[in-house]
Amino acid sequence: MISGQDWPLRSADKIVKFFEEHNGTNFVQYWNSKNHGSHQQNNLDKRNQIYFPIKLIGRKPWQKIIKRGWVEFTGGYNRTWKIFERKQLGIEFYFGSSWWALKRETIDWIMQYITTHPEYYKFYENATCPDESFFHTLVMLSPYADENTDYLTYLHFQKGANSPDILTEDNLQRARESKYLIMRKVDMNVDDSFLQI
Repeated sequence: MISGQDWPLRSADKIVKFFEEHNGTNFVQYWNSKNHGSHQQNNLDKRNQIYFPIKLIGRKPWQKIIKRGWVEFTGGYNRTWKIFERKQLGIEFYFGSSWWALKRETIDWIMQYITTHPEYYKFYENATCPDESFFHTLVMLSPYADENTDYLTYLHFQKGANSPDILTEDNLQRARESKYLIMRKVDMNVDDSFLQI
């Protein structure tokens, strides 16, 4: 799983060789809800705990403002008034980075599960940031839950930031010396030197 703002740190041949050597491994970051098992609600839980109308889900300024107001009205990020709790699926949710690489058996299991449990897909239509929970929860529901390792994308976050830094050529060497295959995020309007490498 990559995006248009990702940049390969290895050649295509080396990336293919890596997956051949790690055949049968799921690369996905995950942690459970309730603050990593401390049973205290946090803003990750809130994403799935209340109903978010589809029109509120987006990056437009007015959507962000109304969505934040809705979160506060329903109890804030660290709690939810009972009256606003949506009907849950009866499963434990997991969260993590959007960037993952899953083996074929896991993908096949996920596709079969979604086909036989349409309520799962429907539930996430009204959750925020579903890409940071949808697949992670399914992997942990699957028979392959114990066959996971970390994700393969190099990121750099400023302390307290919600999004990773835009990386430049200055970051490239450090990223290449890391264990990761891909780095994000890059923006050619900020630094297009990647095109020359």
